[in-house]
Formats: sequence, structure tokens, C-alpha cells
Amino acid sequence: MTSDIPPGFVDLYTAATRVNTNLNVMGVITDYLPTAPTKGTDWMSTFSIADPTSGYDSGQRVKFFRPKETELPRIQGTGDVIVLWNVKLKEWSGENFLISNISTNWAIFAQAAIPERLPSTQLNLDCFKEAKSPEPTLVEKRYAVTLCNLRDRSTYSTPVPYAPRTDSLKPGGIGGAGGTSGTLIGGRNKFSLIKDVVVDTFYDLTAQVVKIYPAQGCVELYITDYTSNNLLYNYEWGREGENGLGRDGDEYGYAPRATKKQWRGPYGHFTMTVSLWEPHSHWTRAHVKEDDFVQLRNVRIKYSQNAKLEGVLHSDRRWPSKVDVGVLSKEDADDRVKDVLRRKRDYLNKFKKQSEEFVNEVRGQKRKQEDSVKPLSKTQLKKRRKLERETKGQEKKQSASGPTNENGTNPHSTLMATKTPLNKNSTTSPLQLFRGHARADISPPVVCAHSSIPPRSLSSILCLEKTHAHTTANGTSCTLPFQNICSRATVRVVDFFPHDLADFAVRHRTSEFDALSDDGDHDDSSDGTSDVNSSIQSATPSDEEPERSQGREKKWEWRFCLLLEDANPSMEKARDRIKVYVADQDAEFLLKMDAENLRKSSNVLSQLREKLFILWGDLEEHKTRAGALQERDPNRDTRAISDGTGTEGKVAGSKPRTIPFQCCLKEYGVKEQGKWKRRFRMFGTTIQ
Repeated sequence: MTSDIPPGFVDLYTAATRVNTNLNVMGVITDYLPTAPTKGTDWMSTFSIADPTSGYDSGQRVKFFRPKETELPRIQGTGDVIVLWNVKLKEWSGENFLISNISTNWAIFAQAAIPERLPSTQLNLDCFKEAKSPEPTLVEKRYAVTLCNLRDRSTYSTPVPYAPRTDSLKPGGIGGAGGTSGTLIGGRNKFSLIKDVVVDTFYDLTAQVVKIYPAQGCVELYITDYTSNNLLYNYEWGREGENGLGRDGDEYGYAPRATKKQWRGPYGHFTMTVSLWEPHSHWTRAHVKEDDFVQLRNVRIKYSQNAKLEGVLHSDRRWPSKVDVGVLSKEDADDRVKDVLRRKRDYLNKFKKQSEEFVNEVRGQKRKQEDSVKPLSKTQLKKRRKLERETKGQEKKQSASGPTNENGTNPHSTLMATKTPLNKNSTTSPLQLFRGHARADISPPVVCAHSSIPPRSLSSILCLEKTHAHTTANGTSCTLPFQNICSRATVRVVDFFPHDLADFAVRHRTSEFDALSDDGDHDDSSDGTSDVNSSIQSATPSDEEPERSQGREKKWEWRFCLLLEDANPSMEKARDRIKVYVADQDAEFLLKMDAENLRKSSNVLSQLREKLFILWGDLEEHKTRAGALQERDPNRDTRAISDGTGTEGKVAGSKPRTIPFQCCLKEYGVKEQGKWKRRFRMFGTTIQ
């Protein structure tokens, strides 16, 4: 018993002839892709539907767009029946697609809920739909049963029972009331780890690319997800050119070959080769590189000629142009990429420990062999002592006469004779020159952006009443902990941190493991800015650490803190002060200098000191003098370094000579222990 197409709907054969026309269609899901973000801000779902007029094998492709992923049609698997209201047929990449728009609505009948035949009595058929979608009529429900039973239902993907769900997608509409919450899960989950794959089965893999090799007519990807499978090739530590991995050029020798490269890991049964054919190979050559994280769909596992597991990815017979390779971003890493990173981190830690143990064991065996060597005879000992005495005598003669050049003269004496004296009339440094200007009370050359905006006092910037007071929709008043507000202010520097200028540049490590968090989710600031203060205190590694360690790359960047005071304080009120962080690109713009290791670059440190003297005058000298007094007498009062009110200020005889300047300040928030804290950073300010 079958049902006819509902009124107001058209079959897919008719829909294929009506371009740019709003249509209502129904169809059974024959194929679908996972939901994915577009290049813009929307999400997209691509699937194929069929009805009696289109044929099951051909069908009609649909592209559905929504701002949120939860608003897309949730397809459980093939055999589900979807109802689409107000879709249009348009051309997309040379093919005709049914495209959704802002007025499109949808509803889905899960295959598991559809009976195998139409009942003669009342039909109770639940569906998943948007809140704004109309409730399917009885005629539409009966037609859904007909579509689902177009062919043998055993050919559909295995129905997955409804599972509890905590988001807003519920039967009867998104965010609607009533009904039991449930989720629609994709058909057979083909995702697998490399350790679990078996032969003659198709899988979806998420892995990291170890090496790319362009073979004849295809591209070979060497991938790993850091799970071990004994049926994979065993790459041993210290072996070079394993399994052709040192190959360079092409297999016929037309391109020049370089020396074989050593396999850089992972070692053991961790890496699988996947051969990609067109169109996947062409896309991979252009978009994939080593160390990228990739997602491979529908990879068939088979045995290689060496009886090892390998994968192969051919073109789709139905959609020959579809590419089943995707690059996953480390910055926006999903859970599967994070799992790979965690396993990689554990592998590297384990490998480092085992390699050190192996090296120590080899060294111990070498010492035992040296200790077990047969001792020299008396004659051999005499010959060795005689040779040592002769060698020492020749060295003493050479050191007494000194080295000579081609003319027979000592090059050191020649160099001393030609050495020129120092120029005592050299020009003074910029630091000395500006000290003269500071005494003459000349404004420092500090330039601030956004000059058309009038500066604000620090008291108005710190006040929360005017800018942070907020009233909710129900009339409740509250004060926001921070606002993303930018301001200009006229200030002077009264203190800085760290106390040593050599610590103004810290080493920052960029690592692929940055996406991981051992403590769970990150507490990021509202504008993506971390707390610079904590970074200054924690990110001070020793200079002896290696340049690269476990995928980390060393990079130096500026990070320091300034205590600013209002340049025009009110005589009746206490002077307002604000703690301001200067870091990264904002600090580079301020100093016009690139950060590097200041403890090893004395010239750069001197340039930095001269630059900052323009900003804060002789403040550093006062801090250095106060620190010396503090070391001599720990009980000495060291308050208010810049005020001259503390004991060290009285000893010095005057306040630090700091000259006012204008700067730009931006306010942001940092989450600490579950609470938002207010922070300020300097930007748009530069020392000429």
C-alpha cells in the first residue's frame, strides 16, 4: 500500500526543471556528508535525496546552510526521510543543487521510527524539526513511509536508536517544549584509530602527516595517530632510508636525488602509508604538507606487497570530483586532533626516557670494555712516556718563540704596533643628550595614535559607575567587571616590572601542544589576551634550554609592566595610578625594536635602556640606588620610589625626573579562579 505525493509538493523529476523557484520537496536520504563550517560564518550540510521519479542511485543533491550547526538537519543515516519547504534549484560548481535560504524549513523522519508498511489505522510518526517549521500533515507522514520503503531497507545504514541530548535540538522543534530530547547520530561510525583497522574495510582516519611522497600517478601519505599496530612496518631508531622513505626526486631518476634522509619518527609500528589517487592526490599536492593534521574519509585498508597494512583512497564512483581529504587546524583543534596531540606528547616523553636509558646503557658497556682491555707491558709504557715527553718539549719551544707568519714575525706584536688609540672626542650617546634635554624640561618624543580623541584622566578610566553600569532587560542593575574600552591618557611612569631590564624580553615557545590543556578548558580573556603579569612571572626559562624541544620553537617577545600616574593630579585628591601591561606587538611598536635574549645581547640591552630613559627619565637609576640601599639595610623604608617620600627618596634628595606623555590604553578582562579581573594594556604608542 503506497501513498501519493502530498498537495503543494513536487517530485524530484519536476523539481530538476524549475530553476530559481521556491519548491516543497520530500525524499529519502541516500547519501550524506558530515556537517562542516563554510569559509564564512555559516555551517553547511550536504546530502542526496531520492523519490520514485528520480531513482535511488541518481537522486538530487542538496546543500543546506544555517548560522549554527545545531540548526542543520540532523541525519541519522541513509533511509531517513526529509521534508524541505521553500528550497530553490541552483547551479553550484557545475552541478544542480537544491539550496536552502532564510525561509527554508525542514523536518526529518528517522528510519528507525518509520514502519515497514502503512498501517490501516491511525499513523503516529514522530519527527525532528525546527521550531519555526510547520507540523507535517498526515498525508506527508504517509508519503514518508512510502519513500522509506522504496527499496529493501536492509541496504540502508544500520538504524541508531535515539540517545539523550543536552542541546537545544528536540523532537518538535529547536528549543521547543514537549517531547523527549534525542539526537540523530550518523550512520555506521566509520571513524577508527590505526590500531583498530582491519583489512577490506573502509574507515575515516584523523592523523598527522609524517611524510608526503609523490609516486607514479598518486600521492603517498605517511600518517600516524600515535597508536601502534603490529601489522604496520617497524621503523627502528637510527636506521636511515627505511622503506624508501629517504627517497628524493622520482622513482625513475629523472629528478636529481639528494642524500637519504633519516627517518624522524615516530619509531615502531606507528606509521601507515595511504595511497591517494585522483582527485584526492591533486588536492593533496596543493594543500597538504608535513606535520599537518588531516582527515581522510572512506580509506580502504589492504595488505601491501610486503604483507603490511596500508590504505588506499580512490575516487567516488557516484561523485568523481569529491575530495575526501581535509586539513584540520591546530588552532581550532577538535577533540580528535587533541587526542592525537595527547598521544604524541606521551610518545615523545616515553621515547626521550627510553633513548636516554639506551644511551646510558651503551656508555656503561663501553666503559666496561675499556676497563677490560689488556694492560700495556713495561716496554710499551716506556715508549709511550718517551713520546709524551718529546711532544711536551716541542710545545714549550713553540710557546716561547711565539707564533710566526709568512715573514717570520710575530703577528701579535704587529697587531699591537698598528693598533690605533681610542677617539676621546667621539660624540655623546643619545642617553647623555636626552639627559640634557630632560634637565631643560623638554617633552620626550613619544607619539600617541588617535590624536583627535581627547585624553581622559585616570580617575575617569578607573571609575566603573559611568561606563560599566548596566541594566538588564528585567530592570536589574549591575556593574560589569570590565568593558572592552580604548582610551587616551596623559601620564608619567613611576615604576616598572620586572626590576631588571634584562627580563623585559622573555622566551615564548610556540608548540603544536598549545591546543591542549592538562587542567581541562582554558580560561581565556575576552579578547584572547592572557594575563601578562602571570606570563612575566612564569615565562622566564633558563638560557641553557635547547632551541627546539619536542616540537617547540623558541621565540623571544617583549613582556613588561608599567605603573602609570596621572600627569595632572588634583591637589585635593590622591594621585591616581594604573598598572599597564606592555607586550608582544604593542611593545614592538612602542620600542621600535625586536625582542631577543637581552642577557646575551649587551648592545640591544643598552639600546633598550636609552629608549626607556626617554619614556621614564632617571627612574631606573633611582630604583637601582634604592635597591642598593635595601641590600645594605633591609629595614630601610623603600616605599614610593618615585615620590621621594620614602627613606630612599630622602637620601637621594629628589624625585625621579619623569616627563609626562600621552598613550593609548585598552581595557580587557582575564578570568582568574572563575572570576573576571580587569586589566589594561598600552597600545598605539611609540618612542620616536
